[in-house]
Amino acid sequence: MKISIVTRHMKAGGSERVIAELVQYMVKKDIECNIITIDDKEIFYELPPQVQVHPIGKQSNNHFLDKILRYKKVRKYLLSFKPDIVLSLPEEIGIYVIPTLIGTRIPIVVSERNNPWVMPWKRETRLMRKIFYPFADGFIFQTQLAASFFSENIRRKSVVLPNPLDQGRIPEAFRGERKKEIVGAGRLEPQKNFSLLIKAFAKFYNTHQDYKLVIYGDGTLRSQLESLAHSLLPEKAFSFPGRTKQLLEKIKDASMFVLSSDFEGMPNVLIEAMAVGLPVIATNCPSGGPAELIKHGKNGLLVPVNDVDAMATAMGKIADDESFARVLGKNAEKIKCKLDSEIVSEKWLDFLRKVANKS
Repeated sequence: MKISIVTRHMKAGGSERVIAELVQYMVKKDIECNIITIDDKEIFYELPPQVQVHPIGKQSNNHFLDKILRYKKVRKYLLSFKPDIVLSLPEEIGIYVIPTLIGTRIPIVVSERNNPWVMPWKRETRLMRKIFYPFADGFIFQTQLAASFFSENIRRKSVVLPNPLDQGRIPEAFRGERKKEIVGAGRLEPQKNFSLLIKAFAKFYNTHQDYKLVIYGDGTLRSQLESLAHSLLPEKAFSFPGRTKQLLEKIKDASMFVLSSDFEGMPNVLIEAMAVGLPVIATNCPSGGPAELIKHGKNGLLVPVNDVDAMATAMGKIADDESFARVLGKNAEKIKCKLDSEIVSEKWLDFLRKVANKS
């Protein structure tokens, strides 16, 4: 079997992490696969040497023409490689790959990675989704709630699958005395709402001045978020270390991990924080990813979206009750069995085989 994966780039991110896991598994199964990236950015994740990456990058200074030429090149690559099936993710890439493949008879599966009520956020791209999604051969959704956004015709061609988790890259859970650090990680962009985390920590810090907030990642809001932290907290109480490939090693002995997003698909960073045994707090955000992972009070805490008081209270609950925090962390670790890459990747592959054989 030959599989092509089309994506935006292979920089750090949730979709990119899933692709890296899938191609590792595909290579083990002797499946020939390659990756086509619309952009020509750096490759953040380690990939098997057998997997070729074909970066496209800028083709024209004219925005409209540039997009046409990029996807024309995608079509050329795919006609040359002749895959049995194309997997495209995230959703805004799949929307353009579907018309790109018209007339090629190559089946395509689109993986939706976010809240479909919000993403894609451009009106013209949402219109294209409505026009072209019926022509796709299959869809992979992360939650039933995300799938429910779409028509019955699309749901009939779909499956709900979680993200694969590579057990080999998850450090052993930390069992000693934890650092008094509250950590967050992700792109410093509006969706992740790190301002909520900073404001909630500032409220928590009033009664817990031996704690520090550490936010890993980079993005367009970095300076704005740093300014907010400076305005609410003393300099010793927070840090922004940037992006790191050793995130799990750096955070595994923290007191807790907090996800503060306004909306999410199935957040990989939350999955990995749970797998490493961290007590976690997450906003109960649409389209339901955190609620699929967390059973409130059992393996983590869910709080309402954009609720500073609720998040600060949740931080206090974990910080002030060591035995409760320990139970949350131990229960969170069980996510490793549920999302083991060998099991989940095989389910992805089974669906791709099924769609390829139908087409």
